[in-house]
Amino acid sequence: MSNVAHITPHLRNVEAPAAIRDLPAWVVWRFEAVPGGGKPRKVPYYASGSRRHGEQGGPSDISKLVTFDAAKAAAARGGFDGVGFASLQQWGICALDFDNCITGGRIHPQVEALLENTYAEFSPSGQGIRVFFKGELGNGKSIRGEDFGMEVFSTRGFVTFTGNTLDITELLGNSDSIAVLSDEVYALHKSRFAREREVLETGSSGEPAGLTVAQIQECLDALPSDLHYDDWLKVGMAIHCETQGDGFEIWDEWSQRSGKYSSREYVEERWRSFGKGGGIQVTGRSLVHLANANGARITLNAPAGADEFEMLVEEGVKELETPESHRFQVMPAHEFASVAPPTWVIKGVLPQAELVVMYGASGSGKSFMALDMAAAIARGVPWRGCKVRQGRVAYIAAEGAGGFRKRLVAYAQHNQVDLAGLPIGVIHAAPNMMEKTDAVDVAKAVKAWGGADLIIVDTFAQVMPGANENAGEDVGKALTHCKRIHEVTGAMIILIHHAGKDSSKGARGWSGLRAAAAAELEVVREPTGRSLKLTKSKDGEDGQIWGFDLDVVQIGVDEDLDPITSCVVIEATAPVPGVAERKLGPVEAVVNAVIQEFAVTQTSGIEVGPVIAESVKRMDAPADGKRDSRKQRVRRALEALCSGDSAPYWLGDDGCISVC
Repeated sequence: MSNVAHITPHLRNVEAPAAIRDLPAWVVWRFEAVPGGGKPRKVPYYASGSRRHGEQGGPSDISKLVTFDAAKAAAARGGFDGVGFASLQQWGICALDFDNCITGGRIHPQVEALLENTYAEFSPSGQGIRVFFKGELGNGKSIRGEDFGMEVFSTRGFVTFTGNTLDITELLGNSDSIAVLSDEVYALHKSRFAREREVLETGSSGEPAGLTVAQIQECLDALPSDLHYDDWLKVGMAIHCETQGDGFEIWDEWSQRSGKYSSREYVEERWRSFGKGGGIQVTGRSLVHLANANGARITLNAPAGADEFEMLVEEGVKELETPESHRFQVMPAHEFASVAPPTWVIKGVLPQAELVVMYGASGSGKSFMALDMAAAIARGVPWRGCKVRQGRVAYIAAEGAGGFRKRLVAYAQHNQVDLAGLPIGVIHAAPNMMEKTDAVDVAKAVKAWGGADLIIVDTFAQVMPGANENAGEDVGKALTHCKRIHEVTGAMIILIHHAGKDSSKGARGWSGLRAAAAAELEVVREPTGRSLKLTKSKDGEDGQIWGFDLDVVQIGVDEDLDPITSCVVIEATAPVPGVAERKLGPVEAVVNAVIQEFAVTQTSGIEVGPVIAESVKRMDAPADGKRDSRKQRVRRALEALCSGDSAPYWLGDDGCISVC
């Protein structure tokens, strides 16, 4: 089986999420040839080496299942191809198996949309993906759909486990997390299996409910001996479904309680007919519903029975002697409270972390704010009254190195700082973070410079050329390379990014970016001023806001003795949020749209002439015989957009427009 990338558990340090690692729910498996050829089957075995068979979830079956570590060791000893998770209802775990969902190295968008908050891994073939959730969806297999197959494991069967996690899973820190079934999963399941997910207690889904023999017997004890013929058949169908055809003796023994019982042969004849017809089969859910209609109080998620508590009474002392074996452990209060507090780069604002995102709309001032914070860290001086831990800063000026040069000079001049003594280094080219080689070269450059405590990427969009910002696989690749840079250099990464259409949902593009960040900062421009908002903090209190403004600083003159200007951040009162922005006139709206388009490639030095020319082109020409006043009207609109404290642009003495 050289073409199969199985996990070789005895050679690799494979781990499972904590939610399932210690469950006695694991088997081993090996590939076995199918008579007559064809694709080999994955056949489950118990850790003892005997093949798994018989009633799944019964006492005998459960007694032979083991923990993940025990299964891994057994696979190594016995030369098995891997380990597998035995799906039973009592675990409360649902595994989704997506076949052939990877094309050209990209995950199908429908599958990718489910991976944000839970554990996901590659299948043994490497062409499919396995995703784990908390909850139940029954069991089933669907090959419908043009792009990929889907199989569901909740209450029976087993699913192979590779430990070969997706990059997105590792990036988002979900290698040890299993999320609750989401609406997106339910929607995909419904579309594939063409029916509503039924309520467990009363539903009639065609997938088994996962009843144990004891639960089936409990239902039968609640039923009268002389049921109507149709209900008698329903009981048999339900038992057939739940036992996968192995429960005839249960049905026959119960049927003998009735005075209507004719013969074993008659019951056998009916039993052989079950499962051969079309439509949705009768399951254990119907059996539970029928029992409850006859006075029982049975649920599919029943708590442990009294006998389990009695065992605890008898074995309690022994159990307490080995607390490490328990799924849930009690930690003494003093140990729990002694966990080290989080460390900060800027206390209460920037945690010591792998990744932070700062985002804002075009013209909000996010690049100026990033430099202001970076310089405070490099100088080791308080920022807005918050303590700062001094460190070295590497700044990747991927969007306008010339503009960043002027900002540095303006900051140094305004704050009377000698740049020669400031531990800030600049990479004035845009690396391609979609390429591993570029990420490696960035890490080499930082280490060669002497290392850094903080790396700022300005902007994230500029280091992802050609990437789809809404695709997790594209953004995830760039983030993975940023994470690798962090691992090599030890530096925290701050990504400067653009705001989306709805800024309340975070930065532009893939929502997983927000999930990956330890902190998220939004730079906002209101009609009444600018502010920096802490919108997410894993280790602190979010919702904090700091007001600021941009002050124009003359940093020199050009060859024509015209002033060269830039801006610096100055403290200001936080603006009142929610104030409606000034309504633009029709000509102002045209000019504003043109400047915004120009600003995509440059945030400073936008020449007035091309802006005026393009704006005039977009306005309706005057009627014949009428004076053409378009250029004058555009100039007035441009002047209005560059005047006042809340103006989105300013017009430098060099005759160029800059975004505030």
